[in-house]
Amino acid sequence: MKSDSSFFVRVDYSEFKSRLNRSPGCDIRRKAYETVIYDRQGDVLGIVHAASIDEKGRVHPTEYYLRRIEPPQQSPRLVA
Repeated sequence: MKSDSSFFVRVDYSEFKSRLNRSPGCDIRRKAYETVIYDRQGDVLGIVHAASIDEKGRVHPTEYYLRRIEPPQQSPRLVA
């Protein structure tokens, strides 16, 4: 997964598919050129932007985005 400061990160298809396969029970909702995948808790897990052609004839391929995985919470260090 690419790393930057945004809440969602762009990934390739294989990583997108792999993450969805590890998240059973997803809810998929489609609207126009966007598909949003929600996890079991109702949080957005991923977004797919459909391929398109703009008014200048440029082709835009399908784009896949995943919610950034938060790092595991570390317990505070105890110092004696």
